[in-house]
Amino acid sequence: MEHGYRITLRPLSEVQQSEQVDLANVTRLRESIARAGHWLEPIIVERSQGIVMDGNHRFNAALQLGLKRVPCIQLDYTDPRVCVRHWRTGQAFEVARIFTTIARGEIFPYKTTRHAFDPALPVIAIPLERLYA
Repeated sequence: MEHGYRITLRPLSEVQQSEQVDLANVTRLRESIARAGHWLEPIIVERSQGIVMDGNHRFNAALQLGLKRVPCIQLDYTDPRVCVRHWRTGQAFEVARIFTTIARGEIFPYKTTRHAFDPALPVIAIPLERLYA
């Protein structure tokens, strides 16, 4: 595991959407995942609360597919591999805002945050049938 990322199958019910999504993109993604028969890109979530760092569209595609679990990489915002910035300005994003917004039961508008990971995230191939159980 040279990238140092650990893939876990997290119950979808323990993952929290953090930003609005483009529904047309979700539909295309769902169809692509169903065609492939495999889940190829893990959703990156904040470890303690399951807040989506990267993968809100994949999360919604998983919901539409009726999956029970999704492949996740669970990280903390203090992890040096994680960098979060404002999508439009590129300025550092105040992580505390993410927690307070989600705690209020709200999500951010589409493309508010951009999370970057170094090293790059792995590509995986987990058969969909493993994710329905």
